[in-house]
Amino acid sequence: MIEPTEPLLSVEALSVEAPHGPLVRGVSFTVGRGRTLALVGESGSGKSLTALATLGLLPPGLTVGSGTRARFDGRALPLGDEPAMRSLRGRRIAIVFQDPMACLNPFMRVGVQIGESLQRAGVPRGTARRDRTLALLREVELADPAFARRYPHELSGGQQQRVMIAMALAGAPDLLIADEPTSALDTSVQAEVARLLARLQEHRGMAMLFITHDLALAHRLADDIAVMRAGEIVETGPVARVLSSPRLPYTERLVSARRRLLSPPPAAPAIGDEDAPLLAVENLAVDYPGRGLFAAPVRALAGASFTLARGRTLGVLGESGSGKSTLAAAIAGLRRPAAGRIRLPGCTLTPERPTIPPARRRACQLVFQNPAGALNPRLTIAQLAGEPLRLSGVGRTAAREKSAEALAAVGLDPAVLDRYPHQLSGGQRQRVCIARALLCDPQILVCDEAVSALDATVQMQILVLLKELQHRHRFAMLFVGHDPEVVRWIADEVVVVHGGRIVDRCAAADLDGDGRHPHTRSLLAARFDRAAA
Repeated sequence: MIEPTEPLLSVEALSVEAPHGPLVRGVSFTVGRGRTLALVGESGSGKSLTALATLGLLPPGLTVGSGTRARFDGRALPLGDEPAMRSLRGRRIAIVFQDPMACLNPFMRVGVQIGESLQRAGVPRGTARRDRTLALLREVELADPAFARRYPHELSGGQQQRVMIAMALAGAPDLLIADEPTSALDTSVQAEVARLLARLQEHRGMAMLFITHDLALAHRLADDIAVMRAGEIVETGPVARVLSSPRLPYTERLVSARRRLLSPPPAAPAIGDEDAPLLAVENLAVDYPGRGLFAAPVRALAGASFTLARGRTLGVLGESGSGKSTLAAAIAGLRRPAAGRIRLPGCTLTPERPTIPPARRRACQLVFQNPAGALNPRLTIAQLAGEPLRLSGVGRTAAREKSAEALAAVGLDPAVLDRYPHQLSGGQRQRVCIARALLCDPQILVCDEAVSALDATVQMQILVLLKELQHRHRFAMLFVGHDPEVVRWIADEVVVVHGGRIVDRCAAADLDGDGRHPHTRSLLAARFDRAAA
């Protein structure tokens, strides 16, 4: 008979082996019944690999070490027996992945996809399955039955993640593994999903393994915490004790990285009278095609006006769908203005001339939000990073040397030059994108959610690096983000975008001052709610 005090999941001496050596070594942890263990650490520390190994879902070429021992609900976990693991996955153990858009089938309505999960759980076809699908959607706060008939691209990022949670709950699991479920979401939606997970766990009595690099979320959701570094667990304990009194310098560095966002950034250099704006946006509007052949266009951005001087940073703050990324794309020449104009160094973009001339493209560089989509998977990092240099006539050897210097500047070992994007973590891929943009020596750098997918310590490293490079080279920077703390730290001035319009503008230091727009206050309130214990 199983003792009630025995953990629901216990893992001992877990190792994950790759052809070139171990990636995870000697990892041991337990998850108690009805409790939450937060597995935290930097990108590449082995958090997700640990979860995938526990589920028997390791990528090809990786194996679980022979000395690994794991027990679930009092029985040995059959890691080497795929049919036996398949009977547990999606039923007693479920997982919610980081990127819902990559997990949902774009050709199937979300109700059908939830129905597939219910089929695996043994719910019969017909009325019972339809009713259970709608019940799951209501449970994840998508109460309108119309959501079941929508395709994934018709949902916001937060709604897509709620659908993934509904699919995970279909089998009434005893253990839910949540692998960075909020990292790609804006601050207010992060808070909503965190509240949802906490409510679902309390209502269902589930245990949860919560993988994250966000210590504020770990503090809010978890009972216990395990800190990973370079494939090993280096500190464990109750979450309140570990985060308030870390015993190791590495854990202290993780904790202090987020706190540093509350301190003032390095002082910006003074701007002389000769510094005319490098960027001027005047009454900019951008349209998207409407649905249907004869549908009217949809105005995604309207009436945007501002200037940006050399050596200064303008923060663009807003939620998903607010129009902030549309603004960034238009400035980079990737979206045609429907009205207004954009003055850039050496050219002006208008509805009639919407693209930057080839000779001027190095002057304005864009760092995208999704590094996996920005890097060609068929090219090595050396080929990707050196591409802008080779287009400028730099030889292959010199391009490799400069690429290695740029990668080192963003905290990457030059040895990654010979790897492909899929061999890097998400944070490492984003640093490659930033290094590639800086190799062009731009006058204007547009960062579209450039640090949103990175852990707190790497976020801080990149933010400090961008500030240092800006002070040295005096480029102007447009920094688009959804985290008020990050945007305020790096920006000199902030504009808040909501519903396709700029609704607020102020100095970064005055973002939470009196007289701010109600939407600005709601963004700040969401930040405090997410960090609340």
